[in-house]
This record gives sequence, structure tokens and C-alpha cells, in this order.
Amino acid sequence: MIKRKIIVIGGSAAGPAASAKAKRVNPQNEVVLYEAGNYISIGTCELPYVLTGEIENLEKIIFFTPESFEKEKGVKVFVRHRVESIDRVKKRIYVRDLNTQKVFEDYYDKLILCTGSIKKIHSEFKQNLDNVFYLKTVDDAKSILNFVSKNNITSSLLIGTGYTGLEVLEFLKKISNRVYATDIAELPLTGFDLEFRKIVLDKMNELNINFLPAGNYIKVIAKDNKVTHIMVNKEKIDVDLVLISIGVKPENSLAQQCGLSMNFPSDSIKVDDKQKTSDDNIYAAGDCSGVKEFITKKQIWLPLSTLAYNSGHVAGANAAGENISTLPVVRNMVFKFFDINFALVGLNMPELNDLTLNKVSVSTIGSSKINIMPNGEKHFIKLYYKKDDGKILSAQFVGGEDIVGKANLISFAIRNNISIQKLYETNYAYTPSLSPFIDSLSIIGKKSRD
Repeated sequence: MIKRKIIVIGGSAAGPAASAKAKRVNPQNEVVLYEAGNYISIGTCELPYVLTGEIENLEKIIFFTPESFEKEKGVKVFVRHRVESIDRVKKRIYVRDLNTQKVFEDYYDKLILCTGSIKKIHSEFKQNLDNVFYLKTVDDAKSILNFVSKNNITSSLLIGTGYTGLEVLEFLKKISNRVYATDIAELPLTGFDLEFRKIVLDKMNELNINFLPAGNYIKVIAKDNKVTHIMVNKEKIDVDLVLISIGVKPENSLAQQCGLSMNFPSDSIKVDDKQKTSDDNIYAAGDCSGVKEFITKKQIWLPLSTLAYNSGHVAGANAAGENISTLPVVRNMVFKFFDINFALVGLNMPELNDLTLNKVSVSTIGSSKINIMPNGEKHFIKLYYKKDDGKILSAQFVGGEDIVGKANLISFAIRNNISIQKLYETNYAYTPSLSPFIDSLSIIGKKSRD
């Protein structure tokens, strides 16, 4: 196998996976990873639970240091080194050492872009204010924890109530007596069906979290470089801390600078099933690149850490000389909102609404155990499927921890074109202490046949 110089840009999930795989495929390869930040191989999904204290400190979610990664994986790692441009003709990159501010060049045989995603900045918060935060990186979490440790927080505001925003509400509730949340939508949790969004709102009301719907107009009132009040539509609230969670977007600046093809409208980097870009010598993986959705076969942008890891693995293998492919993906996401869990498998509601085919929904309420046993947890399931052949298009869940297994089973069914009716024909395990006598997925399958 030909020895290659492989450079990987980005060190979150896809980058370490790509670089380690490229080195394993051919240990003779010279593999170098550049990361602009201070850390590599971090668990960004775990950040909300560091804030709440469920994970005791940030060091727990930093899985490798540059030194330990090089020792274990054989990859040379440079943190605080920002790649500023790519010359595709000369196969050179230009890197700024952020410690010295010196710029140097490096060459590659194959280049892998794993630049990830960047937070969307709210248009009304362009100024750097001391008590306004985003949660995307380890440094963001450090800043939040440092601020909270030094200030008395009585009132806090969350802007953006998608699932990543909802995950941090538990932290805001823990540190402040008054908690507000707002979104440009009428209800929280865009992408889910109406029933699930109302459950989130009901939980907010139960916890005395004040939801301000349709927050299209926001005006910031600041003093001494801190927000003191915010106008949301016509309501004025006092705030000690603002946390903004209005989404992320692909970090594609390098790819655009060197003229690689992009997906529209997400502006993610266009790749084929080998993770190869429009340049034969450049691959891309993770949140900066698009994926093919299994049901519609359309290119979408789906920033999930598991997909980032898998696509990095494929990119690293192929950059090193192998020939493997990524498969179209089935969306399978789950998150925790206080003591309730939500899951979405397959298409989200906007994608479902775009479909012109004849689709049907079926729903049921179930429990994690037979009703006469203690500590069972109720759940609600709603599935959409094609009326003509019963193929599942989407499944949404709310309930206890048992919904994760059900979501995985539905993901398997979608991937293998198993119809909803087959859920009724499946033999489910039963024991009083662990499961219901009749599984709710069996009930869903039976309802679809009636």
C-alpha cells in the first residue's frame, strides 16, 4: 500500500476518527491533525450534563490529549493551530500557530476536512456582553461555570427551544429562581408533532418556566457590558444570564475559500458515498458535510456525533487507500428534558409535510412495565407510515428510558424496509419487573392492520 501524507483539519468527533483510521489502514502513513481550539476528542453532547453536575467536571469529556492521542493512535496532533487557507493546485495548506501567530505551510497527498459546525449568532447579540453565552465548546462551558460561580443569578433566559436548548433548561432552573424561554415558533421543540410540543410546554408550565412564544422581536437593554433587561415582543423581563441556542451551521469557510462544491440550501460540503468532495484529493466528514437521508434519498444536513464519527471513519479509510462507503442515514435522535425523554426516528415534521405520497399516522400510550408492577413509566408513541405498503416514515416517542430501545428497533425497521404491520407479528419479551405484557409497538402494529 502506498505511503501517504494525510492531513486532517478539525479535532472534535470526525477528525480523530478519520486520522486514527488512516493510520490503522497503513501504519506507514504520516498522519497529522490540526485543531484551532485547545482540545481534541471532546464529548460536546455531554456539555449540558457537565453544567448540571451530572458529569462532575469537564475533564471527564475530554477523551484524549494531543499527547495521549499521538501515543495511542500514532497521529501527530497540533492544537491551537488554525488552517487559514488551502491551495488545491499545489496541495498545500497554510497554518497559523495561534501561540506565536506565525504562519507556515504544510503539504498533503490527501486532505480530510472535519471542520464541524459553528454556532449561529443571534442578530441582536453581536456585541460581546459579559452575561450572554452560547454552549458549543468546552471553553463555552468553562465561561458559563466561571460566571455562575462569581455572580448571583436570580433570573435567566433561554433563547431557542430546539432539543439542544431544552437540554440546558435544567441547568438554568438549578441556578436561578426565575427562568424564561423564548422561540420564534409558537411552541417549543420544532420538528416534532403537535402533541409532543404541547407536552414540553406543559412540563415548562409545571416547572414555572415562562415560555414566551413567537419571540420574533427581541431588544437588548444593557448596562456596564451586561444585559439587564430584554424586551421579547411586548414583554420586558429582567435577566442576569442569557443562554442562546438558536442552532448551528456547517463550518465551511475553508471549503468555500478553495472552491469545493456545496449542498444547497444547508451550505454543507458536498461529498459522495466515499466522503470525497469535488476534489479527488480532499475528503470531508462530520458536521461540515452533508449526508444522504435513507427514506427520501435526498442530501440533508444532520449534525449528530454518531454520524460524524462514522463518516470520519470512512473518510480516513478511503484517504489511506481503502474503498468503503457510507450508507444513507436514518435519523435517530433522543434527548432528555428534566425527567422526560423524547426520541425522533426517520423524517421530522417539515420533511413529512413535504411528502406528496399518501401517509397515515397511528399512536398509542404504553408503559415500561405491566400496570400492576411499581415504578413503571408511561410513554406515548406516534408513527407515520405509507398507506400503500406500510413502510415506516417517522416515529416520535416521549416517556421513560425504555423509549430508546423502541426507537432503535424502529430505526432497524426503516433501514430494512420492514412494514409497520410486522411490528404486530414480532415476539416481544415479557417479565413483570421489566416489560409490559403487550408491547406498545405490537399495539401500534395491530392498529395499522385494523
